[in-house]
Amino acid sequence: MHTILLSTLDASGKYTSKELQLLQKELTYLEFKKGTTILPKGDISSEVYFIIEGAAYQYEIDENLDKNIIDLYVKKDWCFNVKSFSNREPSENYITAFEDTSAYKLTIESIHQLIAISPSFLQMGKILDVANNRVHFFDKNYTPDQKYAHLLREKPEIILKFSQKIIASYLKITPETLSRVRNRLHTS
Repeated sequence: MHTILLSTLDASGKYTSKELQLLQKELTYLEFKKGTTILPKGDISSEVYFIIEGAAYQYEIDENLDKNIIDLYVKKDWCFNVKSFSNREPSENYITAFEDTSAYKLTIESIHQLIAISPSFLQMGKILDVANNRVHFFDKNYTPDQKYAHLLREKPEIILKFSQKIIASYLKITPETLSRVRNRLHTS
């Protein structure tokens, strides 16, 4: 199992070596080429992907055929549609590889099997909390400066990987506002 995944799991709880071996048997290593659709709109999200390298993004397409960014994923992130995964309903969004991406896949069936074997795997529910909190942070009434400062602090890889247009959509601001925010924060 990849050391990046192990360190992330340590943050969500404590697992014995036997439990980690059980988990490793359930993981599938995958590679997605840039532009590959990981989750099509209308499918039920039945897998979570732990990104080892690369980047992906979740988006909806509005009536003007513009992509509105819902979430961005980089190394060490769990990538999935929280609402679809939790509620077992068709996804309203797409998830696509932004660049060539390698990831571990874990199915919902595997998660249920692991929980049945050891209640320690209930700790993995924290993955849902982290993803949900990330999405809700950017939907709240924070100022553009607060949102961008949060990204700088918590997820600087996003700023390095994604274009200003994508980041602006993610932060729910215009590219021009993002440019002004960046100037203010980088000069202060």
